Amino acid sequence: MNYLIFIFTVSVFLYDSSNGFDYWMIAQTWPPGFCMHEQCAATVPKPYKFTVHGLWPSTYRWSPPLQCTRTPLDLSMIKPIDGELERVWPSYFGGNKKNGEFWKHEWWKHGTCSNLQQLDYFKLTLDIYARNDLAKILENAGISHGALYPIHQVISVLRASLGVRPQLKCIKGDLVEVRLCLNTNTIPQYINCANIRYSDCEFETLPVPSLRFP
Repeated sequence: MNYLIFIFTVSVFLYDSSNGFDYWMIAQTWPPGFCMHEQCAATVPKPYKFTVHGLWPSTYRWSPPLQCTRTPLDLSMIKPIDGELERVWPSYFGGNKKNGEFWKHEWWKHGTCSNLQQLDYFKLTLDIYARNDLAKILENAGISHGALYPIHQVISVLRASLGVRPQLKCIKGDLVEVRLCLNTNTIPQYINCANIRYSDCEFETLPVPSLRFP
């Protein structure tokens, strides 16, 4: 179900619009890479698919707005979609309780600046996430986990499929996250992210700048 038109139409009238931002950024985590560098819980599955890290209001001019209100996330408000959130927006630090803490953190840090009510913010994130399966896009182009790939190849494959240039985030050359940007239209459309270069994706010893796709 597409909630986007409803969200943005109603929010204009019902929510404080004083928190300005220029575009959305959706960050998607690659669990095997992320958990190579973080102390993830051994009992939590690390799927070979990208999962949601967060949806962040962002600006071109200054640092992104953060913690715009003190309104905490009421988990009962997002109960209608908590099954889907458990599936695609998990915390890798352990258990369903940790998932709730993760969602509360993302709401407090980013969602409070979205000009959306709580359920609408999480619905919008799920709607954007569901548009594309990034792991499948890469796999269909011959980029599978467990090997090294030139950075330009990974970027080119995603750009050819999505029509925009992504941002890749690495830790010590291991891919841990893909970030995509969208405008603030009624139905947000993909746009190129700001020109931020993640130099930590590069293995400097190789002839062509490369990353590892764990």
